[in-house]
Amino acid sequence: MNKIIACFFYFANVWVINAQVHLGPGQAYANIEVAFKSNAIKPGDTVYLHAGSYSGYQYITNLHGAQNKWITIRSFGMDQIDISGTWQFASCSYLRFEFLNFKGNSKNPGRLFSVDNGGSCLTQSKHIIIRNCIFSNVTDPNAIAAFKFGGVDSFEVSNNIFKDFPATSAMDYNVCHAGVIIENRIENCLTGGHIKGGASDITMERNFFINASQASWVAFELGGDTGAQFYCPNENYEVKNLNFYSNIVVGGYRGLALSSAVNCNVINNTFYNCGQATMRFLTTSVLYPALSGNRVENNIFAFGNSAYFNGGKQPASAASFSNNIYSSIVNSVFNGPYWDTPDLDPIKDKNPTIFGSNVAMFQDGMNNNFNLIKGSPAIGKGKMVNEPVNDFYGKPFSSTTRSIGAIEFNIATTDNDALDAQHTRSFKIFPNPAKNYITIETKEIPKQIEIYNSVGIRLLISEYNSQILIDQYLPGLYFLKVGKEVLQFVVLN
Repeated sequence: MNKIIACFFYFANVWVINAQVHLGPGQAYANIEVAFKSNAIKPGDTVYLHAGSYSGYQYITNLHGAQNKWITIRSFGMDQIDISGTWQFASCSYLRFEFLNFKGNSKNPGRLFSVDNGGSCLTQSKHIIIRNCIFSNVTDPNAIAAFKFGGVDSFEVSNNIFKDFPATSAMDYNVCHAGVIIENRIENCLTGGHIKGGASDITMERNFFINASQASWVAFELGGDTGAQFYCPNENYEVKNLNFYSNIVVGGYRGLALSSAVNCNVINNTFYNCGQATMRFLTTSVLYPALSGNRVENNIFAFGNSAYFNGGKQPASAASFSNNIYSSIVNSVFNGPYWDTPDLDPIKDKNPTIFGSNVAMFQDGMNNNFNLIKGSPAIGKGKMVNEPVNDFYGKPFSSTTRSIGAIEFNIATTDNDALDAQHTRSFKIFPNPAKNYITIETKEIPKQIEIYNSVGIRLLISEYNSQILIDQYLPGLYFLKVGKEVLQFVVLN
């Protein structure tokens, strides 16, 4: 909740910034490229896009803010922005993109956004933030990726939605270092994407992947295969030091792949009903094929009709498994997943913890509610590790009895306890969970209400109404903010 409240104050603080560049119909500049070529954008400026459609390819190179003078590019107020055609930024620094809507269409079906190094490791883009944006509807397979970083250091990609890419990946990161990819929703795509090309020191945390892969792809790939010409000097690995923390992966064809990965950590995630293989271990890189030093710990692997780990032949040093749970959501008698044999025998979990479908794990996994139910065998059974610090909702894992999976057990979110906890609040929500509407009961009538999704993106801000329709929202967890208080509610199918 603190994150959302902090986000609220951040919104309020935005308005004290003096806008210096305005784009759009009736404004000083038609689009971002015109403003750039006019030398209108300076360090410290905020570039506001006013309501309207922005179509066509835009190319910006060597646009630089400064450490204390970031250039911010964002929508004006709550204006509706529709951007189609590729925005490409090369060899840029200290840029922040916020509250923008990139959406492909029949005229511009290709890539939506990219940041790169201009073709040289000497001119890497640096200090790039992409926050609270929406990327959707890329249909051209030649685009390869809807969103791409190709040579970016020190970056943050947070609180964004990536959805509806039937023929491309959602996001690719090549030749990138020192970044965080956090609290994004990746939905309905060919693949969620990959990190590769000598990339290192990147953390993917608290992301939600839903139906993020089609045959024969994966929801996300840590590693891959990159040509020699793309590596930066002294990088003798495909990827290393990548962290996959507190993510939830639901459905799709396959889950996560470690491909020629070195010293990567897959810890405290929840995988649910992946269609074929839930994890893959591949030696894909021609230059640096071997996997080594990878850790897979404190994860819940909840299998549907396919309970399968696969990949190429691996040495024992490729990966270690510890404190994971393997469960079936369809079979009460379950003997654990099938591992490619003998190829994966050296890394196969020697002491797996296995449960059938008769052992309840989540409150309502079928409806994407992965809070641990009372009595779940995942509660308090995790290996004590330093990272991740926070669970999928941004709440700290227990410092003494860490749970397994992406969500730490919280008694206030289980069964009727959430309703009981509301009695100490100034308002209540019912029914909860709900399908069509929720009703707010409050002692004092607030001026407005807000609804946020599970990754902190605001979906609604309106005047107070005691009854709110919610049938337009996907099943899952949401947050209602009334005044200074926030309560969560669950939307069912």
